[in-house]
Amino acid sequence: MSHSGKEKNKPCDLDMSHLQEKLAQLQANYQTLQKNDQQLRDYIRAKTNQLLSVMGTLTLKPEELDDETLLTVDPIGIVSDSFTQVLEHLQETNENLKLAKEEIQIIFDSAGAGVLVIDSQMRLIAFNRKSQDLLFPGEKLIIGKNFRSLICPREESLEECISDQVFATQQIVEHPDFVSHGRHFHVIGTPIKNKLDETTHVILVYTDITNRIKSEEALQEAEARLTKILNGAQAGILLIDPATHKIVFANQATAEMTGIPQEKLLGQACHNVICPAPQGQCPITDNKQQIDHFEQKLLTVDGRELSIIKTITTVQLDGRPHLLESFIDITERKNAEEKLRESEERYRTLYTTMQEGVALHKLTYDDQGKPEDYVIIDVNQAYETIVGLTRGEVVGQLASKIYPSQDGKPPCLKIYSEVAQGGMPTRLEFDLVTRNESKALSISVAQLSPGYFATIFEDITQRKLAEEKIERLAYFDSLTGLPNRVLLRDRLGQMVVRAKRNTGRIALFFLDLDRFKQINDTFGHDKGDQLLQVIAGRLEKLLRNCDTVARLGGDEFILLIDEMRDREAAALIACKVLEELEQPTILEGTEVFISASLGIALFPEDGDDPDTLLKNADTAMYQAKDTGRNTYRFYSSEMNALSLERLLLANDLRKALEQKQFYLEYQPQIDLAHGQMTGIEALIRWEHPNFGIISPTQFIPLAEETGLILPIGRWVLETACRQAVEFQKLCGFPLRIAINLSTKQFQDPRLLDSVHEILKSTGLPANSLELEITESILMENVENTRKTLHELKDLGIQLAIDDFGTGYSSLSYLRNFPIDRLKVDKSFIQGISTHSDGATITEAIIVMAYIIGLRVVAEGVEKKAEVDFLRDKRCDEVQGFYFSRPLTGMQLKEKIAKSLPFGPFCFFNA
Repeated sequence: MSHSGKEKNKPCDLDMSHLQEKLAQLQANYQTLQKNDQQLRDYIRAKTNQLLSVMGTLTLKPEELDDETLLTVDPIGIVSDSFTQVLEHLQETNENLKLAKEEIQIIFDSAGAGVLVIDSQMRLIAFNRKSQDLLFPGEKLIIGKNFRSLICPREESLEECISDQVFATQQIVEHPDFVSHGRHFHVIGTPIKNKLDETTHVILVYTDITNRIKSEEALQEAEARLTKILNGAQAGILLIDPATHKIVFANQATAEMTGIPQEKLLGQACHNVICPAPQGQCPITDNKQQIDHFEQKLLTVDGRELSIIKTITTVQLDGRPHLLESFIDITERKNAEEKLRESEERYRTLYTTMQEGVALHKLTYDDQGKPEDYVIIDVNQAYETIVGLTRGEVVGQLASKIYPSQDGKPPCLKIYSEVAQGGMPTRLEFDLVTRNESKALSISVAQLSPGYFATIFEDITQRKLAEEKIERLAYFDSLTGLPNRVLLRDRLGQMVVRAKRNTGRIALFFLDLDRFKQINDTFGHDKGDQLLQVIAGRLEKLLRNCDTVARLGGDEFILLIDEMRDREAAALIACKVLEELEQPTILEGTEVFISASLGIALFPEDGDDPDTLLKNADTAMYQAKDTGRNTYRFYSSEMNALSLERLLLANDLRKALEQKQFYLEYQPQIDLAHGQMTGIEALIRWEHPNFGIISPTQFIPLAEETGLILPIGRWVLETACRQAVEFQKLCGFPLRIAINLSTKQFQDPRLLDSVHEILKSTGLPANSLELEITESILMENVENTRKTLHELKDLGIQLAIDDFGTGYSSLSYLRNFPIDRLKVDKSFIQGISTHSDGATITEAIIVMAYIIGLRVVAEGVEKKAEVDFLRDKRCDEVQGFYFSRPLTGMQLKEKIAKSLPFGPFCFFNA
């Protein structure tokens, strides 16, 4: 088929247009491809460079490798190969890292310090073996645990924790001494930071310094001990820097010696204190002297110089040599040496002139090496005098040839050898028989050196005799030679033990002489002692050798009779004793009669021990005295009741005066010439609320013993004087009132004042008061008695001697005293009608009293025959029951009142 040209071109046009569109599209696609190709090339180049950079290779620059070349080199292949190499390298690196990590852990574990790694939450991330051993031994599975609970003490606050401080400061922190579980650590905390400079972890290094701390403490203690030792040393110690001559240490002894405090000594130049020398002339550092035990001078703060002995040594201090100087004060030693020299001279003088004998000896030995003798090396002059041998006779001689032997050996060889060989001094007493006499020696023995010894002899012959005398005095009465109280108790104790063992009996006699004090006062103590000696001799003759006579003291004796059969035998002995003592004794040409009161206690019925026997015999003796003396009494249990009653009376006596239990009775004194009452004697009575009327013989001795006699006596004096004034007013004439004075009253220094005050206060005329004293008072301390009597007489008072004839005064002796009246004791008056002696003595008293101008009053007149005798012998006055019993004040007033209408108060028609 054929087509026209127009028709034929229309499809062609369509194709061309279409092609152009295609071409344009292709060009656009091409451009897009080129752009994508370039982007791909750039991407490949960038990634290749990035890979090269990772691989550590220089990047590809365009001028070095264009895009065409880049594609031809197969970058993908290269990358692929490189990545393969990187992986291989990474694997190799990981293996190396693993090895490195193991090496690091080994190094980590081998570290001497504990190392911990913690994170910001205080969790433990890593640690080495040392840290576990030190900080948390035995703990397991601790990674991730809070390290505070493992390490930090509970009492430590959070802000003190080193980890907190590192996180807070982001700096290295150091703790010099951290204590955990009893150990000390030096801790360093180091921060680990990220790229933002933030601390994410902390490394803690713990170095155990426990041993170092202990060493430092030990060193400090050692230094303290050393300082204490140095300060306690008696020697002075200085440490000196030789380069500067400055003192760097001084101990307390140096400070005390110099008087400068320790702190002020430090830094001073040594030559200003010790070894005074000009600067530059130090003997050690400048003059290079070697000083060892050398004498030097030490200056004190007050300018004195002390002598010292110094020693210097070199010591290292802080790597430099220093001088250590030690010294002692020898001032006292030098003084002592001087004194020793003087002492040696004195010793030599003393040795030659001393009263004690001195001998120096050397032991000699036998073939077996045992001491057999000793040689005398030297003796002093006193030795010659004591022993009686000259120095020439004994020096160099064996003792066996000089002294009498003992068992074939020289005297005291055993003791001397023990001292000479052992060195222990001793002392002994030895009786040495010399040529002329035997002497008691006290010998002191001392070692001179091994095998040598010295003896010091002291003649104690006289001392031994004196000791025997002293021993006798300790156990025997010095006056009578009888056993004393000490020996008595010893013998009585032995007797009691023996009697208990053998069922035996003992009699103990307690003997007390009657009225011995009057004899002493009359004849003096010397004659009284003679009488005691006579009585002691008589008592010894009465007893057997196995019995004991002892003197307790004063006029008290004890008789101990062993193996006593019964009470009858004891009574027989008591009678013999009393009869023997009744025999007169001549004292100063005068016969003296003495009696005794005996108390007897028997073992075992009256006591089974010495104290009880003595006490009960004493009680019985007082009972014998209370029943009239010159008798004996056996102890009975009732006597204890009497003793108790006596004690109770003594207690009640103290209240009697306050409670007005005392009253006075008055016994009239009658003028025999006219039958009128001329005076009255005041007699005290005690009306006890429980016991009734108590006799003065019971309570007056108690008053004397207790000291109550003075207030009681004043009451009697004041009451009697006051009532006497009333009697005088009633009867109308100066009735005399007689009052007894006890010994204590008479000796009271306030007696005169009391009498004067009472006379003044009562208004009684002084010549109406008569004071009566006994012969014993008169003869005791004669001068004082005479003085007191004259002073009383000067007041106008009348004075009388009561119970005259029972003592040991004489009528001629009474001329020395201002006495007005004698009262003859009733024992003589009552003997007028029964004993010629009584009548004779009474008559003699009346006659002698008349001669010397004294009036006589007879006491105890109870019979008409006695009145007739006394009136016939011209006795002045009488008193007694024959005329009137003692009357109360009221009774006496009634008698006076009844007699007034008939004249003066009269008892009978003379």
